[in-house]
Amino acid sequence: MFDSLMAWLSETFTEILTWLKDLLLWIPRKVYEEVLDGMASFFESLPVPDFIIQASSALSGISGNVLFFAQKFAVGEGIILILSAYILRFILRRIPFIG
Repeated sequence: MFDSLMAWLSETFTEILTWLKDLLLWIPRKVYEEVLDGMASFFESLPVPDFIIQASSALSGISGNVLFFAQKFAVGEGIILILSAYILRFILRRIPFIG
């Protein structure tokens, strides 16, 4: 009887410690998730800069031959990378102690 009581207490204590460990691991994950959600909502609320809209309208008058080679050399992806780097630089310059 004493052995079964000790086994039950040991099992219950192990379950409580497992629950406590899961809780202590869940809290930082939840905080990290909320921080990332806040950052995502911040970036989604930023308006599209005018130079991106102007760049897309400026590139619409290019002939088919030039577009063929531009597609082969991935000029479109390069322009997207450069413009997103400018946006990231703009955002980072607004953060105190970094920019």
